[in-house]
Amino acid sequence: MARAPREEGDALASRGDHAAAVTKYREALRATPDDLTLRFALGSALSQLDRRAETIEQFRWVVEHGAPGQAEVAMAREWLAAERASGSAPPSRPAAPAPGVPATQSQPASPAGVGSIKGKTAWPGVDPESQIVSVEIRLNGDDAATRGKSFRLHIRLGRSYVMSGLTAGAYRLMGRSAGVKVWETRVVVGAGKDTVLDLTDSNALVTPKDFTPRDG
Repeated sequence: MARAPREEGDALASRGDHAAAVTKYREALRATPDDLTLRFALGSALSQLDRRAETIEQFRWVVEHGAPGQAEVAMAREWLAAERASGSAPPSRPAAPAPGVPATQSQPASPAGVGSIKGKTAWPGVDPESQIVSVEIRLNGDDAATRGKSFRLHIRLGRSYVMSGLTAGAYRLMGRSAGVKVWETRVVVGAGKDTVLDLTDSNALVTPKDFTPRDG
């Protein structure tokens, strides 16, 4: 039996084929244009392709139409805030404030062979409630199962992060802020599991003395 476009999109996104996932998500949206989680999934796939204007369009729709406490709304707000802080977002409309929990994409369940990585970020002297210190987290495949796969996430330093829909296997994780490589480590994502990796000064490449985060 043929799968629905949305299911096909989820499967493609989990394999890292974000371009094909975008096509399937758009096809699904033609039938259900007011589906908030579907629009969030589309925005997440677009963000992996660095298609910023289209990502912003979808995430703004999520923020404007979703409930304030909804997970997808909080994630979209955080992404928009990070883009605004980096100066990448176009100024046509202001993004909503960002008191949410960041992530890359929302999926109802982890299929076989897929897992996630999550953790907290923290740095001495940084208060995410009063400072916007942007951090880019990248995952690059580091074994036969994940080679060629790449994921990217912008968050505010001091917030928690989640990257889901990852093919199980080894990855090289790198975290940068203001052009400085703050973290780099190898991490193995287990199938059907949430792998926890906190990013703090205790496992950083630089010390608090040598790296002072800057707003923006």
